[in-house]
Amino acid sequence: MKTPGIIWAALLCTLALSQPAFSQSAAPDADLATSVAAAQQLYAASFPAHSQLYSGPEYVDYAKRYRTSTGHQFFALPTRQPGSVYYNDHYFSNLQLAYDEVLEQVVLGLPNSPLTLRLINENVRYFTINGHRFARVVADSATARTIRTGYYEVLVDSTVQVLAKRMKRMQEHIEQHDTNVQFTDVDKFFIKKDGRYYPVSSKSAVMRVFADHSQEVQKYVREHKLKFGKKERVAAVVELATYYSGLPAH
Repeated sequence: MKTPGIIWAALLCTLALSQPAFSQSAAPDADLATSVAAAQQLYAASFPAHSQLYSGPEYVDYAKRYRTSTGHQFFALPTRQPGSVYYNDHYFSNLQLAYDEVLEQVVLGLPNSPLTLRLINENVRYFTINGHRFARVVADSATARTIRTGYYEVLVDSTVQVLAKRMKRMQEHIEQHDTNVQFTDVDKFFIKKDGRYYPVSSKSAVMRVFADHSQEVQKYVREHKLKFGKKERVAAVVELATYYSGLPAH
């Protein structure tokens, strides 16, 4: 197989040799730009496994050390899922990803290989897994008391944001001389409004965030019979935040 450098050099030589023809025929710069773009697309299609992406350390599935396990450490499914990532200032699509909610690590599957790599968190801006979008939030001195640096699923992204911190607790249990492991969901939810993050774990917390439109929001909750119990809370917060985002600013 030809190396990326050889193919790229060949493409550049082809473009260079075609330069006189462009000059003699006084072709517009747009023609050259189109040719360069086509060459870049060909290069990218020939070598999707960019070194910028496949450069992280190996990911080892630590759950396999246990004889039995209840649940798993990954988001949604224990298998790799279709996804994309903005990594090292480049966007990569058509990937196979998993997200370890215990270690807070994005796991990347290698093409045609059982090996997996873990992406370096500081180099990830956002990623998607099976239609779910996660953004990396970096806390500063103003937000550190409310939210910590890490990945958050973006549930609403409008005038306000609704973010979900997807986490799992890992607990070991010793049973008849065997150590087993259990994974339990521990999710937290936040609303970002006017640059500030607000944890929302109850109806009253949500209503305080939207207090500047208190009458409209309360009416909407009543008319649509929104429930804020543990099972219904996420759907209610998402629906109410979407409604609030469409209200005129005071």
